[in-house]
Amino acid sequence: MPVYEYIAIDPSGKKVKGNIDADNIRVARQKLRTQKIFPTDIKEGKAGAASRSKSDVSTYFKSNKIKPGQLAAATRQLATLIGAGLPLTNALQALSDQTDSEALQRTIIDIREQVEEGSSLSKALGKYPKSFSRLFVNMVAAGEASGTLQDVLDNLADHLEASLALRSKAISALIYPTVMVVFCSLVILLMFIFVIPNVTEMFKQQGATLPLPTQIMIGISDFLIAFWWTLPLFVGLGVALVRWYYQQERGRSKIDRLLLRLPIFGPIYLKIGTARVTQTLGALLRSGVELLRALDITHNIIGNVHMRAALVDARDGVKEGKSLAKELKNSELFPAMVIHMIAVGEKSGSLAQMLTRAGNAYETEVSNTLDGLTSLLEPLLMIVVGGVVLCIVISVLLPLVDLISVVK
Repeated sequence: MPVYEYIAIDPSGKKVKGNIDADNIRVARQKLRTQKIFPTDIKEGKAGAASRSKSDVSTYFKSNKIKPGQLAAATRQLATLIGAGLPLTNALQALSDQTDSEALQRTIIDIREQVEEGSSLSKALGKYPKSFSRLFVNMVAAGEASGTLQDVLDNLADHLEASLALRSKAISALIYPTVMVVFCSLVILLMFIFVIPNVTEMFKQQGATLPLPTQIMIGISDFLIAFWWTLPLFVGLGVALVRWYYQQERGRSKIDRLLLRLPIFGPIYLKIGTARVTQTLGALLRSGVELLRALDITHNIIGNVHMRAALVDARDGVKEGKSLAKELKNSELFPAMVIHMIAVGEKSGSLAQMLTRAGNAYETEVSNTLDGLTSLLEPLLMIVVGGVVLCIVISVLLPLVDLISVVK
């Protein structure tokens, strides 16, 4: 059973520290309250964490995972409940009662108990970094400080829903081409393994002289039949090497730079990153987070190291009193339209609104581009696959033509 370390207030009002055995944090909190000890901070101790078996750890993390769609829906519902006039604890109780996710329900119940004990909502959310990002926690903290929690939660829900929609769009655009590539690759592989050998046997019986294209096809067929097991081995090894290289600082820098420069996909990747940066910054600024803090939070949620470096440089420049638009322009990463909109926002005092507009514009552009990409890839894949099949057919027909001419 895990051991939890706690800091609490005893019945006499003194601060006390100690350890308690419990199945989880919520049970530990309940046990302490029955002893009339009110915890202000509680976390799993090192001894308890070390005593977990590997299976317990994997089960724990699996059972406490909250899906992005569930988080977006819960955020919207909480904003609605608070807007209806419910106190925060009552709104959290209602939210936990109506959710279908066991992991989300447990998390909300524990957050509600922390709030009832005097913790702020943002501090309680911060205890769950795997479920609530720094963006989420800081926006909630800003909403609590300004008294606009409902508006902030609505903004958060908008941001989460937009991010989820963009991610779903990107995945959907790649599903069909991926399925087509896998299916066509299997068809071609089957042709090499089953069709080509039968034709080869016929040519050998006739004693036909084989042209070079046919010899190449037969060589590929013989290799695949004898060493087919090397294909998954090389694919797995290649994936492992790329993942290892990407984990190295130098490798990640080169791969991220390559992603930005890829034909067709590079501009889409940049637009997705631009949309995410501008939408996140806009959401934070609208919630009352200061610009330097917003840049710091945003740079931590961006995956591409070059875009992250650009945001770090921009933050340092803004700290020195320089223009955000000018600093981002110096990075030579962000599109001119975004730089122009940020410059206008800085001059007019409407930076948050202009960032949000830029993010929405690029989100729409990415969506339209992905639709066009799907329409482009479909005939392109058919041409490539048709070309491969045509080469196989020609390599088979060439010896047949020679045999027919000999017979005549």
